[in-house]
Amino acid sequence: MALKQGKQPSVRFDVAGPFGFQGVSFEPKVITFNKDAISGTSNNDFWQVPAGTFIAQVFVRADTELDGSGTVEIGSDGNPDLFIDQTDFDASTAGNWATNIGSTTAVGASGSYFAAADNIRLAVGGTPTQGAVSGFIVYYEVGSMVDEGIHFDIA
Repeated sequence: MALKQGKQPSVRFDVAGPFGFQGVSFEPKVITFNKDAISGTSNNDFWQVPAGTFIAQVFVRADTELDGSGTVEIGSDGNPDLFIDQTDFDASTAGNWATNIGSTTAVGASGSYFAAADNIRLAVGGTPTQGAVSGFIVYYEVGSMVDEGIHFDIA
């Protein structure tokens, strides 16, 4: 599943003319996801991150508890626990949640930059027969930001 990519959202905090770059500030992009009817171990690649993207935050919540010692990890197809490791998140109770920010086990606890396109994966482990999770990802398309203009050209 591919998301339609566009330019990075921006806002103007200063009046600088219709074509001036002064006063432009960028907003993050946010996508949401959910996985319901969880029944067994699975690797779910759900988004292809564009090249030149920085993922700042990943959040996940248990909407319905996972039984059977079910676990949830979120990362890339090459590193499934890059953002949220199964030890960060007890999915056995509805309402429990996790984020990569401040994680003591996730490599991407402070975010992660993808120089090349990659697949984001939600991995379910254990032997669950029920469960559902949802969440969001906050990210910036750095290339799009730079293409729009440079605030400071440091010589």
